[in-house]
Amino acid sequence: MKLLKKQPIAILLALVIIAGATFFGANRSLRAASREATAQFYAGVYDTAESRVRPSIYGQLEQRATASLRILSIGEHSHGGDPALSTAETDLREARRTLVDLLASGTPSALFEADQALELAAERYAALLRPLIEAVDGEDLDALDSAQNTMQNAARVIRESGYNEAIRVFHRDVLGRFPTSFLMGIVFADPPELFA
Repeated sequence: MKLLKKQPIAILLALVIIAGATFFGANRSLRAASREATAQFYAGVYDTAESRVRPSIYGQLEQRATASLRILSIGEHSHGGDPALSTAETDLREARRTLVDLLASGTPSALFEADQALELAAERYAALLRPLIEAVDGEDLDALDSAQNTMQNAARVIRESGYNEAIRVFHRDVLGRFPTSFLMGIVFADPPELFA
């Protein structure tokens, strides 16, 4: 107790307590704000001009994963022994599996990469599959067109989701201002990621 009676030590102790409380409070506040911004990826972005919540990127990725599964199921009986089609099928299955796995715990940037791989694999597989089913089965061709349309529509909705714009605004208006810009570097809070 005699130690605390000395004014310099008491001031130093008070400063340490204030700094610790500031650090703790800033960490909690910035983490909560970042989580709230990232939640728009899963729940959708509120569009004030239209007074509605836009469809979420997460939901559209689920639709794309389902549509790619439909494309795979259409091609299951249409191989004709084509090794290129078989390779494309394997690539699409792997791209889909990666996306589905990341939907459980991936970050927006990791999901973006997986979605891009899914897009390329689905386009390649469908391009190889189309000639095989055009001459044989009009119903499968309609199903392939429908699945590809679902993937394209979901990609369009993702582009128009407003998520990346909302995150850019968050970075500019919240994280880009002092003292938040300074505190973000020392409190170890992860900023929200773009879907890019």
